[in-house]
Amino acid sequence: MNYICLLMVLSLGFSQDQKKVNFDPDKLKDPEPRWPKVVSPFSLDTKELKPAGNSDSSQVIIEGFRVQVLATSSQENADRLRDELAIEYGKDIYIVFEAPNYKVRIGNFIDRRLAEKLRLELINKGYPSSWIIRTRIEPNI
Repeated sequence: MNYICLLMVLSLGFSQDQKKVNFDPDKLKDPEPRWPKVVSPFSLDTKELKPAGNSDSSQVIIEGFRVQVLATSSQENADRLRDELAIEYGKDIYIVFEAPNYKVRIGNFIDRRLAEKLRLELINKGYPSSWIIRTRIEPNI
């Protein structure tokens, strides 16, 4: 028992670093972050849709609309529905995970009327819980 106590005292003594470091966080100089540009979908200036050369991301982010067809806790159900919808609606089908659900969404609409047209079409094809969601979209430049 005495050996254990002696060993603990010695290890504490050796583990303490006696050097003092003068660190002043006020002297740190962090680089300015370069954020992606967020563009209004109602802007008439098409120059804004070109990615800025000084941003960290080459992706342009635009607010728009998508039609959400399903929210499920099963990734398999979301994948199955995406595959079914891809046959008829093409490539603009997304699965977004927002805990605890996987959400299947279609489209990149700037105009809500186009999203509404797709929503009504989906309801007529047997997806009655389809609804429009405002979200960030990928523009077709």
